[in-house]
Amino acid sequence: MENKMHHSPLWDLGYKTIRELETEQGILASGKEEIYGCIFGRDSLITSLELMKAYERTKDDYFLGLVKKILLNLGDLQGKTINIESGEEPGKCIHEFRPANHEHLTKSLATPWYVYPDHMMRNYDTVDATPLFLIAVHEFYSLSHDGDFLNRIMPKVYLALDWLLTYGDSNHDGFIDYRFHPDRTYGGLRTQSWMDSSESVFHAGGEAVVYPIAPVEVQAYAYAALRRWGDYFTVSYPVLRRRLMLRATRLKNLFNRKFVIRNGSEVSLAYAIDGNGKLLTAPRSSMGHVLWAIGRRRGGAPDGILENASIPGLVSRLLSPDLFEPEAGIRTLGVLSENFDPKSYHNGSIWPHDTSILIEGFENYGYRREAARVRRALLSAYEYFQTPIELFVFTDGHYSEYRSEAGQAACRKQAWSAAAMLAESILP
Repeated sequence: MENKMHHSPLWDLGYKTIRELETEQGILASGKEEIYGCIFGRDSLITSLELMKAYERTKDDYFLGLVKKILLNLGDLQGKTINIESGEEPGKCIHEFRPANHEHLTKSLATPWYVYPDHMMRNYDTVDATPLFLIAVHEFYSLSHDGDFLNRIMPKVYLALDWLLTYGDSNHDGFIDYRFHPDRTYGGLRTQSWMDSSESVFHAGGEAVVYPIAPVEVQAYAYAALRRWGDYFTVSYPVLRRRLMLRATRLKNLFNRKFVIRNGSEVSLAYAIDGNGKLLTAPRSSMGHVLWAIGRRRGGAPDGILENASIPGLVSRLLSPDLFEPEAGIRTLGVLSENFDPKSYHNGSIWPHDTSILIEGFENYGYRREAARVRRALLSAYEYFQTPIELFVFTDGHYSEYRSEAGQAACRKQAWSAAAMLAESILP
C-alpha cells in the first residue's frame, strides 16, 4: 500500500530514486552507471534506518518491504570464516559486494583486492556495518512485528553479536576498532569507518597515527546494539542479556572517560582513539552520531552512549560556526582545522546523509528547534542540486559539486542521501 498523502517535490524525488536503486538483493549504493553501483553494507543499513524513519511518518509499507529484503540479503552475505585478505570474519557484516564488474579494484590496481574462488568480490573492510546491522534488525522487528523475519534472521543476529563481543576489539582496550592485517597481501580499505578515505585519519601536527583505530561513532553504534538486544533477551536468554548489558555498561563508562573533551561549558568528542591511546581531536560531524544511535526508541528517555550532562555542550559544539553552515548543513571537518579543505572528500565537505543523522540525533534528545535549523539548511542544499547527491562543496555562500584531483565526481544518485531526503522532507 502506497501512502496517498501530499508530499513535497523533494519527497517525490527521493522516492523515485530509491525505486530506481532497488534490486533483487536490496539497494545499490549509487546509480548502476556510477562508481558505487553495487551493494554496500554500511550504505544499505543507514539507508534502511532512514527509510524506517520515513515509514513511521507515512506508514507506506513499501519501505518496510524494501528494508526486509536488504536485511535478509545482508544476512546471507555475512562473514563465515576468517580471511585476512578480504577482512572476512565470522558474523561480520559485508562492506562491498560485487559479483561482477569489479576489475577496476581486482585487476587494475597496483595492489588488487581479493576475489573469491567463485569469481565474486566480497570485501569486509568495515568496522561499523555489524553494529548497524544489529540496530537495523532490531528496529525493523520493533516496527513490523514480523515473526517469520525474526526467525530467519536470528541466527545472523547471534553471529553478529558474537563478532561484536569476540572480534570487535582487536587490542582489548575496551573499544570497537579496526586495522589492516599486517600479513595481508591483497588490497582493501585501511580506513574502515564511514569517513573511509585516508585523508580523514590524522593527528593535529602531523604525528603518525598508530593502528588499530577506534572511531567515535562506532562506539555509539555498538552501545546501541548491545542495549537493544540486551533488552530483547530479558526473558528468553538471561545469560546473554547479562553479558550484553555488562559490555554496554563498561563501554559507556570507558567512552565518557576517554572520548569527551571539555572546554568550559563546551563539549567536544575525539573522533577516534589510535592504537597508542592517543585522541584524534579535530572537530568532525561524526561525533554527533552519538546522539543518533540510541538503545531505546520508544517510551522513556533516550539511551545513548554519551552521559546526559555532556549532551547540551555537544549540541552547542555541533552548531558552532566552524561546523554548521546555515544554508547547507554540517561539515565533516571544522573550518579551523589545519587539514580543512571544503573541496575534499571528508575534510570539510558536506554529506547530506550525515547531516540528516545529526538532525535525528537532535530530535532524539528534544532539541527540535536546533533540528529544524539544520533541516532547513539541508533542504536548501537539496533544492539547489535537485538530486540526492553523495556530497557537495560549500564555499563563500555558494554550492558546487565535489570533484577529486583525479577527476572523480560525487555520485548524483546516492541511496542514503535519497533516504535522508525522504526522512527530512515529508510534509505534515
